[in-house]
Amino acid sequence: MKNLKRNIWILGGTGFIGKSLIGCLSKNSQNILHLLVHKNIPTQYLEPYNTFTGNLETFDVAWMEKYPPDVIFHLARIGGGNTISRYLASRRGIKANQRVVKFLSELKSPPKIIYVSGSLMYGHQSDGTLADEHSELNPISFARHYIVGENPWIDVQKKQLLDVRFARPGWIVGPDSWFKAFYWNHFKKTGKIPMYGDGGQMMSLVYLDDCAGQIVNLAENGEEFQNLNIFSGIPVSQKIFASTLASLLNTELEFKSVKNLQMRFGKAVGEAFGSSIPLKTSYPHLKESYKNIYQDAESILRKTISFFEHK
Repeated sequence: MKNLKRNIWILGGTGFIGKSLIGCLSKNSQNILHLLVHKNIPTQYLEPYNTFTGNLETFDVAWMEKYPPDVIFHLARIGGGNTISRYLASRRGIKANQRVVKFLSELKSPPKIIYVSGSLMYGHQSDGTLADEHSELNPISFARHYIVGENPWIDVQKKQLLDVRFARPGWIVGPDSWFKAFYWNHFKKTGKIPMYGDGGQMMSLVYLDDCAGQIVNLAENGEEFQNLNIFSGIPVSQKIFASTLASLLNTELEFKSVKNLQMRFGKAVGEAFGSSIPLKTSYPHLKESYKNIYQDAESILRKTISFFEHK
């Protein structure tokens, strides 16, 4: 009988998306998971998997010769807490990613690489255009630095040297991350829901677990060199998002300027919340091959509220 076992590597397996991706992939008993993780994280829940401590710069890529990857999910970035450190991290990211690209290019059977990027790569769509997978990249906010480390993968995809596929999620809603920092914590402190800017900014939303499911779907059902925008339902405005959240929590809106947000949290945060990046896809058949559990803003927010209320 043919061995259907697959070596699945996740670079950055313990982050916001990575944890959900592990849960999604581990449902298939044919997947053998190998995770690159930071050394300072609790590893009890990772015991069923092969774990390798380190980061993109330091981990021993030779382990991939012992456990040859069929698919690699790349979610790892070298982080930074401010503009200067993010700039320096992006330069380190180039070299780190070039090292991995070089190693994989020399394998006899290179794997599929699913690189998890983000919709900030498309930039602000000032004319209301919906960005699809072929839209020009014009990164803003944090993506200005992220794309520097991403460029080695963009380059090998363009040259079709490796089967690289970019997943570009919109606003990922779920436990932790931006939702907790900028909405839930504000609600717990003030009893109100903030609406940032004039409310006209368009947002494409996706719940965390559906984000992971769509990323896996790109690996399993996508074609070579194919990218995929990750979202659920139609785009909604910042006003509709905040108003829906306020209605579900039986409270009112509090208007917050993007300028105020920028003064408190930095230019990158202000630019992200002030941008309008509605998404669409050029691949509806691929998109429809995964059925989202949470298909609109209300169901996404109900699920997220339930998590925090029962935490």
